[in-house]
Amino acid sequence: MAALPAPRPVRPAAPVPRTYVQYLRDRLLEAEAGLTAMSEKYERTKARFDRCYARRGITPETDIVNYINAKSMNPELTFWYAKVEHFQREVAAYGAALTGLDAARRLLADDGYRVDDRTRPRNGRRALNRVG
Repeated sequence: MAALPAPRPVRPAAPVPRTYVQYLRDRLLEAEAGLTAMSEKYERTKARFDRCYARRGITPETDIVNYINAKSMNPELTFWYAKVEHFQREVAAYGAALTGLDAARRLLADDGYRVDDRTRPRNGRRALNRVG
């Protein structure tokens, strides 16, 4: 039977470059500003649309079917709503990237901040996933 090879030394994880984290933060701030601006434009456009159709007697309260049809046929509302969705996705993506990097940093950091499992209060249920 062949002997098992010696375990490889574990290399420490390379830190994430500070410039990359700063880039993500800058992009997140830009996306948040874009989301705010596009949301305001969409709200103004929708208010103008609502006023125009209210003069014709078409409101969500009186004629929801024609209101929804008119709203779906309005290219300007569709355009601004697509912009809002785009910036929502950007905010979510950059926020998730920064959150993931922070979680990884904490996970790979010194164990000094962690709570010892033996001192953690138990809820009385048997821990089925634990060895021992």
